[in-house]
Amino acid sequence: MSPTRNPTIIFVSATQGIPVSGEHLVYRQDITIDIDNEPLNGGILTKTVALGIDRWLSVRMVYEYKPNTPVLGCGIGVVLRSENPKFQVGDHVETRHYPFAPYAVLSEATGPIRVLKNDVGLPWTAYVGVLGLAGETAWVGYKAYTEAKKGETIYVSTGAGGVGSVVCQLAKAEGLRVIASAGSDSKVEFLQEIGVDVAFNYKKQDVGTILKENGGIDIYWDHVGGKTLETVMGCMNKYGRIVYSLPREEWHGNKSFILALVKNLTINGFTISDAIAKFGDFHFESEVTKLVKEGKMKFREEPSDQLEDAMKMLVDCLVGTNEGKGVIVFA
Repeated sequence: MSPTRNPTIIFVSATQGIPVSGEHLVYRQDITIDIDNEPLNGGILTKTVALGIDRWLSVRMVYEYKPNTPVLGCGIGVVLRSENPKFQVGDHVETRHYPFAPYAVLSEATGPIRVLKNDVGLPWTAYVGVLGLAGETAWVGYKAYTEAKKGETIYVSTGAGGVGSVVCQLAKAEGLRVIASAGSDSKVEFLQEIGVDVAFNYKKQDVGTILKENGGIDIYWDHVGGKTLETVMGCMNKYGRIVYSLPREEWHGNKSFILALVKNLTINGFTISDAIAKFGDFHFESEVTKLVKEGKMKFREEPSDQLEDAMKMLVDCLVGTNEGKGVIVFA
């Protein structure tokens, strides 16, 4: 068989800011793959089903990716060829080291690969979103670090995002009062749909004013850092807890930590891999699969069938102009 086109998103160089298409990331259309003869070296060849766009990609650009190599992220593929007895032709597999391309050679030497059964018939895209990295980060982080108690109040910034929306729904199900913010009116509507008690557009309403009007905060799930962190700390009850998961801005100055001192606040930052290694995953997949299937855990997606859209989707995710979880879907 003649080589098959395999256009790929290539990482070129890192940036501490927002990546620029054509400068930090490039869509290469000249790459091909020989599906029948590509060396597998004990791995598997897959046809891509779905790729997820996560803010974590921007961190991997700085600390992990090597120049002029494919972008790696959360992806699902169906096995076409296999030299690993764990994976059979026709299996759907998921890894968080999936090249952003229509076809991929995957190896357990690069990162864990798991077979997805999907016995309940959910969309495959759910496994790169609510049942993938975003959902797992929310579920494990909440269970491991919030020490949440029924009747307490939690504030979630970026509440309509892939992580934040799961935190909101989990907290609501456990009897907490939930306050959450987002950057557009449509996202606020989504927050209201999933049961958030106080949902507001931080671009139109002042965070400090809203929090002061709605009582003290016991738990803050921080996605933004910066001045917002300081504002929220000023509205927190004593012995409150802060959990942060990839803030977009640097944590702000010394005043925040003075507030942490005088209010006896507990601050936990975490990466999902370390949290699972320490606490386990709290039955994430089985529990959240059930919730999604029963319609008790809602999520929103922004799908595209164009691989090159991944670069714009990442930027939209980082600056908050996306309206749902970005997913690239392949035919």
